[in-house]
Amino acid sequence: PRPAEDSVTMTVTYAEYQPHVGDQDALKLTVAGTVQETGQVLAKELLVRLHTPELTLTLLGPAVVGEELPIQVVFQNPLPKALTGASLRMEGAGISCPKPLAL
Repeated sequence: PRPAEDSVTMTVTYAEYQPHVGDQDALKLTVAGTVQETGQVLAKELLVRLHTPELTLTLLGPAVVGEELPIQVVFQNPLPKALTGASLRMEGAGISCPKPLAL
């Protein structure tokens, strides 16, 4: 006879994992179980990559050498709480922002 198979769904909320993430971009989940009849312990690990939202950059005017170039930056906060202490800094060949822009 073929062994029975069953699925169990568990939800990990942001409030539960947020204190443990820090600057990491991944969660390491471990699931363990015991077979009652044999006492055998089974375990499995899963590495879950957290996706960060993308920045969208849009030129708001013509790109002319020697002139300022206005750029719109769009970022959507996916978290259920307000961001604090965030800043935006732009770097690149010939581009300099001496001070980060506080958001």
